[in-house]
Amino acid sequence: MHEIANDMKVWLEKIRTHLSYMSEVITTVKGQAVTLSGDDTVEFTIKELFSHTNVLMKHELQSALVTLNIENNVSDDIILKGNINSLVQVLNNLISNAIQAYNKEPNKAIDLKSWIENENIVISIRDYGNGLPESVKSKIFKEMITTKGKEGTGLGIFMSYSMIKAKFNGDMKYETSKAGTEFKIYLPMKNT
Repeated sequence: MHEIANDMKVWLEKIRTHLSYMSEVITTVKGQAVTLSGDDTVEFTIKELFSHTNVLMKHELQSALVTLNIENNVSDDIILKGNINSLVQVLNNLISNAIQAYNKEPNKAIDLKSWIENENIVISIRDYGNGLPESVKSKIFKEMITTKGKEGTGLGIFMSYSMIKAKFNGDMKYETSKAGTEFKIYLPMKNT
């Protein structure tokens, strides 16, 4: 009976952990669904943004055996105004692209960081893959282009860039080399 009781305790703790995770996923997905029906402007912090992003990306990251290193250097006193779920979609897209840059190689890492620079909040997503091909570099924010062949639509980065410009009055830039690719999102502090 003691063994059964111990097993039950172990399984109860596992269930609590999974239920807590599922509750976070449901809450975040509900927020995404509500966004699709309207243009809700809310107040949020980078911490909240990163938390929503992490919840939605957790499964894809675990499946790919990729670690997301999160470093937030923006104070919780700084409040952003806008559609948080649109920004979550942008980060999710960039992180998904970074995962795919590893071509299914396991045990890799992606860095998600934030800091303040020249009156902007900067959010960076960096992978350590092989970089973007020359054929893509000049077109990346100007048209729908993909490096994924038939599996890609080319919508992701183009739409992300358009969303940052239109909904946040911000900008996106990137740097790429054989050592990886980093996308930076610039959100003006005047939107805080």
